[in-house]
Amino acid sequence: MINKFNSIQNQCITFKALFLLLLVLFSANTTSGQDGQFVLEGIGGAPQTIGTNTLDMYTAPFLANKKDTRVQFLYEAAETGLFLANDSGYNVITSLAFQVTGFSGLSSLQSYQMENIKISMGHTIATYDGYGGTEIWGIKMPPEGYCTWAGSSDPFAEPLQLVKNSFNLVISETGWVELVLDIPFVWDGINSIVVELCKADPKIGASPAFNGGRYQFAGIKHTTPLGSNDYTLTRSLYSVNNNGTGSSYTSGCEMTVSGPATTYNTSSALSASIRKYRPNIRFTFQCAGAPASGQAIIFSENYCLGGNVNLQVINDEKSTGLNYQWLYSYADDDNFLPIPGETNANLVVERAEVDIWYKRDVGCDFDAIVGTRSSFPVKVKGINTWDGTFWSFGSEPLPTSPVRIHGDFDTAVNGSDVLEACSLQILSGTFTVRSGDVISIKEKLFVHEDASVIFENNASLIQENDAAVNEGKISYKRDSQPVRLLDYTYWSSPVSGMTPSEFSSGTPVNRIYHWNHLTTGSNPQSWVGGIANTPMVAGKGYIIRAPNGYPASGTGTVFSGTFEGVPNNGLITVPAQGGSGNWNLIGNPYPAAIDADKFLIENSSILDGTIRFWTHNTLPSAIPSYPGFSPQALNYSSDDYATYNLSGSIGFPADNIGANNTEPGRFIGAGQSFMIEGGASSGNVTFNNEMRKKESGYDNSQFFRNSESSLSQEEVEKNRLWLEIIHQSGKFNQAMVGYIQGATNDVDWGYDSKIRPSGDVKIYTLVGENKLAIQGKALPFNSNDSILLGLTTNLSGEFLLNLYQFDSFFVNQEVYLMDKYTNTFHDIKNGMYAFTSLSGTFDDRFELRFTNETLSLNPIFNTKNSILCYANDSDIVIKSKDIHIQSIMIFDGSGRLLFDKNKLGISEIIISDVTKNNQLLLVQVETEDGIKSTQKIIF
Repeated sequence: MINKFNSIQNQCITFKALFLLLLVLFSANTTSGQDGQFVLEGIGGAPQTIGTNTLDMYTAPFLANKKDTRVQFLYEAAETGLFLANDSGYNVITSLAFQVTGFSGLSSLQSYQMENIKISMGHTIATYDGYGGTEIWGIKMPPEGYCTWAGSSDPFAEPLQLVKNSFNLVISETGWVELVLDIPFVWDGINSIVVELCKADPKIGASPAFNGGRYQFAGIKHTTPLGSNDYTLTRSLYSVNNNGTGSSYTSGCEMTVSGPATTYNTSSALSASIRKYRPNIRFTFQCAGAPASGQAIIFSENYCLGGNVNLQVINDEKSTGLNYQWLYSYADDDNFLPIPGETNANLVVERAEVDIWYKRDVGCDFDAIVGTRSSFPVKVKGINTWDGTFWSFGSEPLPTSPVRIHGDFDTAVNGSDVLEACSLQILSGTFTVRSGDVISIKEKLFVHEDASVIFENNASLIQENDAAVNEGKISYKRDSQPVRLLDYTYWSSPVSGMTPSEFSSGTPVNRIYHWNHLTTGSNPQSWVGGIANTPMVAGKGYIIRAPNGYPASGTGTVFSGTFEGVPNNGLITVPAQGGSGNWNLIGNPYPAAIDADKFLIENSSILDGTIRFWTHNTLPSAIPSYPGFSPQALNYSSDDYATYNLSGSIGFPADNIGANNTEPGRFIGAGQSFMIEGGASSGNVTFNNEMRKKESGYDNSQFFRNSESSLSQEEVEKNRLWLEIIHQSGKFNQAMVGYIQGATNDVDWGYDSKIRPSGDVKIYTLVGENKLAIQGKALPFNSNDSILLGLTTNLSGEFLLNLYQFDSFFVNQEVYLMDKYTNTFHDIKNGMYAFTSLSGTFDDRFELRFTNETLSLNPIFNTKNSILCYANDSDIVIKSKDIHIQSIMIFDGSGRLLFDKNKLGISEIIISDVTKNNQLLLVQVETEDGIKSTQKIIF
């Protein structure tokens, strides 16, 4: 476009120049653009959201609820943005944008497509208050040499230039709606700019109806100064008809009627009050001169994950027509080298093994003479990488840094017992984590298909972020305790995708089960097979018999299995059945030990507070003797469970010939599953990474149990005593009582565990009618306290009661055992207590005391059990603990005398003269003090 102005126009320019000077000196409402991109918010206007109501909706750039609209906006050359653009040499506009701030009306507005939109632009010397005091009704183009005045109809007026041809538009979100022009508009740098937007939407017939909602735009509203005419910002026309059919829409920007003239027409122009509204606009100019260089930044860091880096430049040139070149350097100096092919505005780089600096050069496409400028550089931190021999950083990784492995790595040779990193990528070679060693990372583990990762038995993978998603497979080895052919081990998979048969291929598929925890449907609360070739579910327990060929008796053989798959991580849930008497087989889902205390507390509403660990110490029998469970072809002793709760644990109540004779600790090993009774309600049991944090006492070194060293590391105050009772046959049982922070003297969830109603011998404490294998009592401790002990046994003979372990303040606290049947007050810390007993339940015999009250207590003792009588193979054994036996008479069930001797004067006798006949016998014993007692035995 060529402009030739005569002297009249020069007068208009002089006026404009004065206004520009005043604007620069006094305007506080400056634009927010920079370089070749400028936002015009308006001079002398107040901020206004346009499109909120019927008053200002017609001055919005886009009307979704009208078929045909034509709207013009005036952007004055005196506005700061255009003034600065011209001052900086910019004059070619390549795009414009309007700022959407919200949506009004129908919820489907964001998906509504407006059709057949055109944009035109042109020059005018009109201003907001007209020219020479004359109000401007609309915006007309001036003829050459003239300023615009109201209602000009000069046929030589300059027409608007079409800059963007017909297009469709969907506004789906708030923010700037950028409209790139098909034909750049060349601004003369002097006159005001007219922007005209027209919509002639041909939606007809079955097409979607016009949307009743409105888009909202950032804008301004001008006020009317005293003594001045109304400011005029906008001219807008819209079709009277909205949802007509056929060809009932006007044609393009002319707003002429395409249907019958008597039916369709257009509205009149907007009133002066409405024409005060105008949307803000952003003009983008083509690059002019040497562009601004800016500051290179890392847009997406992802350093912990070790991922690629997205580099961008801020405070740089926002024009179009720019060319770029990225460069790199190993130091922040002038020795930067170009990166071939990297000529885009942004750059994505893969992290190197060391730190590298990057910068970007920028220039104008059409003006190479002015040269280029460089951004300030940015450092991209490298990843400490193992090449099979050395670390690229020269030292072992830090916990806050990602790690990359390219080559063989062995924690026993190349690392330490704990390798901590932010994330770990294993790209090649064999990565071996030895027994007891720990890999601790905050984020994900990535294993490339070209790499092998092996976690030896007792090794651990600890992760922090529950949302991290691991990629690639590992091999996790796990050794069982020694097992015999018919022994079952309780397993849980620490990886995904592994089936039980793949884990133990030597086990027949019909000897692999899971526990159906449901109480309804088929086979409720029972062992269910048919799952050997189904992938193991994370958090669920499975039992797998020893492989064929294992010894049938003896101490057994260790089974060494390998889990292969992607390691489980993060939040894992598994359904559980609530209610007393309902059992759930739950498993540790991670390749690391979990904190049993945290697990119990997290799931307190779903589960009982006692964990039961299976020991398989006792060989199975063919007699249905599995209390609480359905009979199997071979039945296993339910007494083979060890017990753990928040107070502590007791060991394995079975024959001491088994392999598992140590009590469980606070940490549940990887691959371990366990039985736990339902709690108050059914629901999902939850596991999370907080349960497998590496804390004091962390131990993944034992399967089915954990080392005693963890007992002293617990976080709350615990002062405990462990008791065991041992029969002369070797049968034994354990109990624990302690003064625990958080416990009360009542029966508490998580602190007290009831005994299981099975086994040949049981020792327990009593709280009312409750018989407890583990009892937690309230602090503070009172030395005058007493603890009732109960005994139940179906064995007769000699027993030992032993205080085999104690901790915390009990190290220096006296502990005594009171036997009310024998009038004995025994210092049990200094030695075991030996006694004899018949079979039966005795809840009134024993008490623990903490002060020596032998003289002051003066208890009343029950001596009815001072005579012990029991069968031993083919003999009858009779003992008296304190007073000699004077006479013995033995009768059968019919009253026939089978044995009669007197004047014995002995404390013990073995009778072999009575024939064993599996019958009820009555044994009458008289002691030297004349006391007689009669006892029953089967012989």
